[in-house]
Order: sequence, then C-alpha cells, then structure tokens
Amino acid sequence: MDVSVTALTDEWDILDPDAASLTDALEAKIPVFGGKATHYGALAAIGEAVPHPTAFAIPVYHYDKFMTDNGLWTVVEDMLADPTFQGDPAVRRDRLAELRSQIESGTVDPTLVAEVEAKILAGYRSGLYPQTRFRFRSSTNAEDTTGFNGAGLYDSKSGDPEDDSDPVDEAMKEVWASVWSTRAFEERAFFSIDHTHIGMALLCHRSFPDEEANGVAITANIYDTAGLEPAFYINVQVGEASVVFPEDGVTTDQVIYYYYSPGQPAVYIQHSSLVSEGETVLSARQLYDLGVALDAVHQKFYPVYGAGDFYGMDTEFKFDQNPWTGELQLYLKQARPYPGWGG
Repeated sequence: MDVSVTALTDEWDILDPDAASLTDALEAKIPVFGGKATHYGALAAIGEAVPHPTAFAIPVYHYDKFMTDNGLWTVVEDMLADPTFQGDPAVRRDRLAELRSQIESGTVDPTLVAEVEAKILAGYRSGLYPQTRFRFRSSTNAEDTTGFNGAGLYDSKSGDPEDDSDPVDEAMKEVWASVWSTRAFEERAFFSIDHTHIGMALLCHRSFPDEEANGVAITANIYDTAGLEPAFYINVQVGEASVVFPEDGVTTDQVIYYYYSPGQPAVYIQHSSLVSEGETVLSARQLYDLGVALDAVHQKFYPVYGAGDFYGMDTEFKFDQNPWTGELQLYLKQARPYPGWGG
C-alpha cells in the first residue's frame, strides 16, 4: 500500500508515460491506485478503438486515512490478534460484520468529500461527464493481477452530489467496507495475503442505471487449448440482468466470436432466455464493435501478460445510449488478466 499520492487523479494521469514499459508503469501504480484503476489507466490510453466512461481515481491514501482517522486500524489489529477470531468461523463472520458496520458509520474527511463532489460537478458542467450520478468501484492493491484475481470480492456503489438521498460519502464507505467482507477475508487468507497491507482505491465514473446490454468477454478462446482457433469468448445479457450470477432459469447469450477468421463467424453456445426466440442480445454491428475493442485490449496488454501458455484479458462492457448523440454505444469498463484454464 503506497500512500504517497493524495490527489484525485484523472484516468490519463494514472500511469507514468515515461515508464520504461507498460509492465513497469502498472507495477509502480497498483500500490497507489489498486489493480482495477491502474489497468483502467492503460485501457483508457488505447484510444478510439476502446470507448469507455471517462473516469478518475481516488488513491488508497484516502482509505488508509479514513481507517486511521476513525480508529479502525486499531480495531483491525485487535481483531486479527484474537485467537478466537482466527479459530472460529462464526466469530470471524460476526466480527467482520461489526467492522463493516463501524466503517459505514465512520466519518469521511469533509475536505475529501468536497473535492470529490466538486470534481464531479465541474466535470459535468464542462461536458466531461454526462451526469452527476457516479459509480464508485473497488480497486484494491491485491486484485486484477496475475497472482490474485479477486473477481467479485468487493462492492461497487453509486452516489450523486446533487441528490441528498444518495450521498457520495456513503457510497465510498460502503465500498471501503467491502474490503472486510467474509468472502474477501477468507480468500485473501487462503492466498496468505496480509490483510493489514490491503488498501482500497476507488475508480469513479458515470453510472449506468438503464443499460441496453451488459456482459463480460475474454480476449481468447477459452475452449481452444491448442491455440489453433483464436477467438473471443463473450457472455452477454439484455439490460442490467447479471451475466455472472443469473437468476434461476435465466440464461445468457454465450458466444465464441471468431473475429480473426474470414467472415468473422459467431458461434452461439447458449442463447438468452430474455430475448425472443431467434434473436440475439447484440446485433452484428455491436458484436463487431466489441471485437475491435477486444482486439485492441488484447494487443495492448500482450507485452505484460502474454508470455505464458495461455493469454487473455478478462473484460467487462456495456452497451448504452451515448448521452450526447442518443446512439447505442459500447463502453468498456474493465480489463484484467484472465487466470487461464485453471481459473
């Protein structure tokens, strides 16, 4: 956890452009901005091929300061030193829930809250951001890396500086509290990660309250162990219905998209139960736009993660109306190394 950076940082300033390599740039900033936000800085630098919501990051410094200001590091130290906590899963669950409650009832530095609100409002008024409702996304220094994926361990919450019923500081605290969810704690323990060294930055961008489609995609063919049929694996659903944890009886469109093959065929492994029979969640044009972006992401991160037996980037995306043109548009929200067949 590197607390040397205190400033709210725009996506284009997250990485050092003078770093010797992308690998060096990522390794230097993950302790400062966490894995999600740091990789987002690289994704955002790709250019027009990868449309994405304009974002900024709140560095881990502010999580550490919040924990210190509210006396919560002492609570953590006492909790971790308690043999009963370490040895009894029920006690551990209850103590972690108590800690999360203390975090959510803590006080965020008013100066930070004012800075975050002012940045969102100024960006909205200048046209940089299309709205004031923002999503605050977890970005710890122990996730989205080759050694520890951490997918789904932490929460994301929304807040709006123009809506008193949805304050940004409450959203920030709820995300910070998710560091101490039982599932996150147990998984870090399994990987022997020191809990006191975990810092959570926040990746902040517009929320998507009513998207047309959402999904995840791997920039590799996860069914091709020989590497002879390069393709993209895409799992997509209409609206905001979950693709990772669908409701009982609900299926998604799952596609192997042979973007690099003549004719770019799309082979559907499964069809969504939420669209009419014979229809697909994405149109051919949307599938192509997604393919262009996935190819660009794949090439961008290849020098960093492409040396092993299997290489692919795990991405999240949405299709939503462009707030300025009204047209449906692709937005990539995340890119992290896919753990491979073992993952």
